[in-house]
Amino acid sequence: MSETRPSTVNGAQALVRMLLEYRVEVIFGVPGDTSLAFYDALYDAAEHIRHVMARDERSATFMADAYARLSHRPGVCECPSGAGALYSVPGVAEANASSIPVILFTSGVSLAGEGKGTITEMEHHKLFEPITKFSSFLKTADKIPETLRRAFRIATTGRPGAVHLAFPTETMNNAVATDRASLHAESECRTYPAYRTRGSAETITQLLAHLVDAERPVIVAGGGVNHSSANAQIRSLAERLHAPVVTTISGQGTIPDEHWLALGVIGDNGFHPHAHRAVEEADVLLYVGCKMGSVSTIKWTLPSPRPGRRILQIDLDPTVLANNFENTLSVAGDARLVIEDLLERLPARAAPTSAWVRELNADRDRFWSESQAVLHSDTAPLKAQRVIHELNRRLPSPSVVIADAGTPTPHITRFLRLAGDGSRVLIPRAFGGLGYAIPAVVGAWFARPDARPVGLFGDGSLGMSAGELETLARLQVPAVLIHFNNGCFGWIKTLQSLHNRSRFLSVDFSPGDMSRVASAYGIRSWRVEDAAQLATALDEAFAHQGPAFLDIVIEPLVSDLPPVYSWLKTAGKDPMSHHRANSRPDTGDLR
Repeated sequence: MSETRPSTVNGAQALVRMLLEYRVEVIFGVPGDTSLAFYDALYDAAEHIRHVMARDERSATFMADAYARLSHRPGVCECPSGAGALYSVPGVAEANASSIPVILFTSGVSLAGEGKGTITEMEHHKLFEPITKFSSFLKTADKIPETLRRAFRIATTGRPGAVHLAFPTETMNNAVATDRASLHAESECRTYPAYRTRGSAETITQLLAHLVDAERPVIVAGGGVNHSSANAQIRSLAERLHAPVVTTISGQGTIPDEHWLALGVIGDNGFHPHAHRAVEEADVLLYVGCKMGSVSTIKWTLPSPRPGRRILQIDLDPTVLANNFENTLSVAGDARLVIEDLLERLPARAAPTSAWVRELNADRDRFWSESQAVLHSDTAPLKAQRVIHELNRRLPSPSVVIADAGTPTPHITRFLRLAGDGSRVLIPRAFGGLGYAIPAVVGAWFARPDARPVGLFGDGSLGMSAGELETLARLQVPAVLIHFNNGCFGWIKTLQSLHNRSRFLSVDFSPGDMSRVASAYGIRSWRVEDAAQLATALDEAFAHQGPAFLDIVIEPLVSDLPPVYSWLKTAGKDPMSHHRANSRPDTGDLR
């Protein structure tokens, strides 16, 4: 005899049933006194939905963000009322601005206590309205089914982004009549991007004509290529056009770094000089999934104005098309579908590689040849470049490399090498908040258990997320964590050296051995102060099956100026010079 389901369930049970229909497998969150009903409903679904307890609500949202980026499914997180909602803001804002579908549930106080000074009372939906695509306050339980479907639909369609739903106590506890309210899911919105759109036949024809006519075409791949899973299509297009591919930071990994058309990262942060040269000399620039924002264009100076240059842009969000440059042609559509339409009509080119592309490859070869000295430097404190070089030699296939904004970023974007084996790089690029990498490796592991996560972060980031070391230890997430220990807010200290005449204020920390912090949580840890210790520690860390933590003493950015285009210009250096050694900026005593 088949089991008969009750004709009514409470709101929390209805919510969990729908999450099962959406095939949600993991929820990241922090418990609270307002979320008891939700946790009780989750308990009954524990066989199918795993709840991952974070130690901080911000961390839970970062976990959901990384999970969504790698799984191509919405990342779901939850937190209680009051401070819990407040702590969730950074991660939700980052996900929304980065076009990542994160769905946050907040539980609130009883409706009966509204306006009475109830502790933790807050209008959550108003808090999240400016930083989400959709924020709703559900005052009745029977609104849960339709509102949850709307939330998943909004999060995954168009330009994906974050949504928020607030549930007061009554909504979680009151009855939902299942014979009148369908608890079904929209299958299309279980993954993203949902309901992909393609450009019109007319615009595809025009786009094709511009590309076929180009003598020096260059493809600029942004984060939208990774979001759309258009990597293979971009590679095929580049090969047929013999067009070099450059990327933004978020577009890293679009094609294998060793590919003859892969020229590396453009923009202000961790750029490759030969990639900049390609953009400047191109007669046709095809931007794909790229907002052409301040970093990738060095505050809209790259490319410089040039008569006759044609700029083509493909983006699923029409509001970013021609927002910062005068486009020759704008195509609104999903990157993968638009490129597939192009490939159907574009024959393979039999012509030999142009002399220009050969020159760019020669430039690339010179760049890597002339970088060998710094990549193999044995100086102490260690150079960040040496750390990235040694990491390249040991990265498993595939892997997920996650970095915080700040010290690791310019060195990763310039020197990290990906093989096109499904490996990815994640760096929060919308607001540049610290504290992302350590919790993000948790979300990455649940999304991609086939790829070992590697987290890189500086002192400032560690101070904001060290509590999640316990989470990694508890869950035995096999992440390799690399701490760049330079005893300061390195990014800000360098800016103070460049712009404030080295009048340093509130940027230096007390020195410490952070491997002891990780060890206190039961994580295998190493203190690294020289090149020999670095090689040994990395070998042992990657051989270890559980979480591993390397505390590496690094030369500060302030005395080893990283490849940031605007900083080099300010310091009187030539950013495009292959021979520029990382050196002290000419701004006086840097201690």
